[in-house]
Amino acid sequence: MQSPSIPFRLSAEQRDAKLARFNARHEVVWFGFRGSFDAPGTAVIGFTRLDAGLQGGGGTSAINGGVIAAGFDAAFVLAGLAQYEAEVVVTLELSVKFLSLARANESLAFRAHVVRSARSFAFAEGFLSNGIDAGAPHLAIATAMVAPAR
Repeated sequence: MQSPSIPFRLSAEQRDAKLARFNARHEVVWFGFRGSFDAPGTAVIGFTRLDAGLQGGGGTSAINGGVIAAGFDAAFVLAGLAQYEAEVVVTLELSVKFLSLARANESLAFRAHVVRSARSFAFAEGFLSNGIDAGAPHLAIATAMVAPAR
């Protein structure tokens, strides 16, 4: 997977403003997600907490698959927000492949980047790994298509 990422289109100032609004969204807070940007073009979603309700995959010590899908969705939306001036970016398509159990710990991180972009949509790729190191083994991989809402 790992296609080259497209650098963010928006300035650091614009991204910071969007990031603050993204991290304040109710669903982001509810899941315990926290977004950040890693230049030149990667959106990162980490966990601020791991409530018992997020677990249950492969028993009780792993993150539930639905939560993993939600984490990828958040990461792809955040990557799209850094590409488009629109205040809302939606996910048109999301595909997740689970490679290994994602044992619950707060160092889990979703990393996503846009690999191809047009005016009305973008294709993105991402992975979930244990830790902020992009070279850590992937626990899940995903692809998506996102678009600015009109």
